[in-house]
Amino acid sequence: METYDLIGTNYNITRQADPRITRAIIRALDLPQSSTIVDIGAGTGNYSVELAHAGFHVHAVEPSTLMRQQGQQHPDLHWHPAVAEALPFADASVDGIVCTMAVHHFRDIKQSFSEMVRITRDHGPLVLFVADPRLCPQDCWLADYFQPIFHRSYEVYLSLEELQHLLSDAAGSPVDVQIFLLPHDLADHFFLSGWRSPERYLEPAFRQGISPLASAPATVVDPCLQRLAHDLKSGIWQTTYGSLLTQQAYDGGYRFLVTHKQAK
Repeated sequence: METYDLIGTNYNITRQADPRITRAIIRALDLPQSSTIVDIGAGTGNYSVELAHAGFHVHAVEPSTLMRQQGQQHPDLHWHPAVAEALPFADASVDGIVCTMAVHHFRDIKQSFSEMVRITRDHGPLVLFVADPRLCPQDCWLADYFQPIFHRSYEVYLSLEELQHLLSDAAGSPVDVQIFLLPHDLADHFFLSGWRSPERYLEPAFRQGISPLASAPATVVDPCLQRLAHDLKSGIWQTTYGSLLTQQAYDGGYRFLVTHKQAK
């Protein structure tokens, strides 16, 4: 069973497309309107539908039935029940690829990248939005309070260098790495989105949309939450990490990887 078939019931409540991420995706694609885009690991299609609104013809690939049932709808958005390792498209049949916060769910990243390249036309862009928890800075309070979750994520998330290498090998082109600083008011509530709002992590609905937290056993998560609740109430968190409350953006280790398929 797919991960989000288990934890994705209320996904659209907290995981909404953030317009700044959408704009970054469209800039990185650098394609004319009416181009055909495949969004791989599309979830409920929050970014897929924004690309459709922007004038692209979008194919959303998502293996989770529950995610597709909640999927966004648009005349130029078409859904496909498939996995990244076996994409249901002909060779060189699409103009570009988008993959937003999904690579860490792939069972075989090398095969997935090979499939992305296979279906993309020569010189077509591949735009991946990824996270590497190893890049979190020393003042990352989430790495402190959710330490066991972070340690587990090192096994789930490949390093940025590994992803770069695999994607470059698949595409036959260098990979441009673009830092995405997290605004304090993100609409898409992934793991580090609440870097300036620690109280959000005490809300079950907020945690439910974050796979590392939603899929971890209560025996692991509950002690983390108890410590966080205590330290927020006592002021310990504010004393240690309060300087973050004046920042407008934060480098939480989120990056865009952009490359283009090499012509053969």
